[in-house]
This record gives sequence, structure tokens and C-alpha cells, in this order.
Amino acid sequence: MAPPTELLDELVGEVLLRLPPDEPEHLFRAAIVCKSWLRIVCDPAFCRRYRDFHGAPPLLGLLHMLQVLQGGPAHRFASTTSMPDFPYPGSDRDGEHPTTLDCRHGRVLVHMVQDRSLVFVVSDPLTGDRHVVPALDFDSLIWTAAVFCVADGCQHLDCQGGPFRVAFLATGSADRVVKARVYSSVTGAWSAPVCLDDG
Repeated sequence: MAPPTELLDELVGEVLLRLPPDEPEHLFRAAIVCKSWLRIVCDPAFCRRYRDFHGAPPLLGLLHMLQVLQGGPAHRFASTTSMPDFPYPGSDRDGEHPTTLDCRHGRVLVHMVQDRSLVFVVSDPLTGDRHVVPALDFDSLIWTAAVFCVADGCQHLDCQGGPFRVAFLATGSADRVVKARVYSSVTGAWSAPVCLDDG
């Protein structure tokens, strides 16, 4: 027979499992009730069961960039839940206008131009964690970038805090050749440029 505390934790887990996923703050509030509830909510097995029980994760909000005629675009996180606003890195500094490039695997890739260099920031809107990618000095005419998770065996449903890469593609202003570079959060460095032109 299971000890009473184990049985109680199992029953609490079953109740917490049924909290609606479209309001993620309910789980957060449950986690701060007491240490045993925090242990239940943070248990990877509970997270997997919660995801299996409710299916696909909910849409928490939209990253919205409003184009304006003068000055930099105004950015904001339009929440579809009662989750707090997601602050853009660098948005409080004069002359720096962050632009959202990509949102994938629980991360947001934002870029800014600082001292005529491209600066990328990878942010987690749920935890507020930010990773500043080293500035990229690259002669480019047209460019784009994307962020993606590279954790082994990850199903990309709850990969916060794991390793990631940023892929950067650009056409040089001098040679008009498409080149690619990849940043790894594991090594903390950009790869050497690779030419994607076939001849």
C-alpha cells in the first residue's frame, strides 16, 4: 500500500492535469502553493502527461510589428491569454529598434542593428530568458535568419533552455553569392561562411 503522502501527490497530480492549457498561469499559481505541488508541476513525467492529455500546446499570443511611416516600427506581444506582456530586448534604448525574425520551438529570434553590426537575441517569452548572440560582421545585401532547437530526441513541445542554433543566409553586396552561417549555443560561436552557389 502506498504511503498517504504518495497517494495525495498522485491525486493532486490528477487534479492539476485537468487545469485548462489555454490559461497557463493556472499551473504557475498551482506550483507556488507549496513545495510538493511545485515538485509535481515541474516533474518531466507530469509535463509529458499534461501534453498528452490536452494535445497540442495553446497559442499564447502573437508577436506583432506595426509598420509606421516615420521612425522605427512599434513592437508588442499581443497575448491571447492573461500572460504578461513580452518585453522586446533593447526596446528601452534610443536608436535601437528590435525586429522579430522568427518564432520556433518556444523561442523568439529578434535582431537589432548596433554600431552597424547585426545583433541577434534569442528570447523565451515564457521564462524571460535571453541569449545574446555574438555580433555578426557580414557584408550583405539581402539576408534572413531562423532559430531552431537541436536537443537530441526533442519533440519541440517543451524545449525551453535546451541547445539551439541560429541559421543565417545572406547575399553579399559585392559578389551577389548566397552564403550561410550557423550559430551554435553549445559552442557560442558562428561557423565559417559556406557558399550555397553551385558555380
